[in-house]
Formats: sequence, structure tokens, C-alpha cells
Amino acid sequence: MTTVESSTYPVTLYDGEDANGVASIVGMLLGQNVENYPSRVKFARKIPRPVSIYSTDTDSACTIVFGTDEAIVYNDIVGRPSVTIKASVDQILDVSQLSMKAGGLIPVGFFTTRGMTVLGGILTHKLVVKGLLTHTLTALRTIALVSVVES
Repeated sequence: MTTVESSTYPVTLYDGEDANGVASIVGMLLGQNVENYPSRVKFARKIPRPVSIYSTDTDSACTIVFGTDEAIVYNDIVGRPSVTIKASVDQILDVSQLSMKAGGLIPVGFFTTRGMTVLGGILTHKLVVKGLLTHTLTALRTIALVSVVES
């Protein structure tokens, strides 16, 4: 296992050096974000079920399990994720640039040019967020956690 150092909420790559590209990128984003924005730990702990991110470009995925003490990023889809984001690498990077306020509860980033591109991808099914309607808070909190934009 490889851990991205954070004094408050470590992010661990379960597969360590064998982590796939998606798991590595997501683990790095999460680790840096909880280090740079410690207030995000609070809403990471509120995500009760796994979340997966699937890259259509690389045909690989990762699953994030948020615990009370740490987040673990697994290769592939593990368990029964409540939310699955299925997108191209460019779309995943666009999502990571969205600004979210109030722990993801106010998605202000969707009202920007980049946000409209993301919404367009959702509406045309080029970017799929399974569980968006049934687990809306989990989906929005996940976007807020991977966002590199200060909220």
C-alpha cells in the first residue's frame, strides 16, 4: 500500500506501486486536496458508500472508500459503489476544475464555461454519473473532494 501523506486524513492506494493510472491520479488529487483544504475531510467522512471513477479512454477504473480515519483507493470497481463517474480523461480533469461551495452542496462550478461543458457531457451521455439522482449528495461531495479549485 502507498499512502499520500496528510496529517489529518491519509489517502492510501491499496495496490501501491501497482495502482493503475486512474487510481494514481485520483489518489494524488484527493491526497493533495485534503492536505491543502483540511475542511474537506469533514465531508469526506460523510460519504458512506464506495464511489468509483471509470476512464473510458484507458478502460480502467478505481474505487474510493471513504472511512472515518482515511480514504482507500482501489484499482477497478470494488464492492457496490453508490456513485460511478464514467468519463474520458479530459472530462475527469474538467470535473476536477469545478468550484463547489458548502462541501459540494452548492455546485457553483457548473455555471461556468467549463461547467457547462461538463453538464453538456452529462446531458449527451458522454459523461455518465450513475447514482446522480439517487445519491446526489455523494456525487456532489465527490466532485468537491477531487476539485483542485478552492471552495
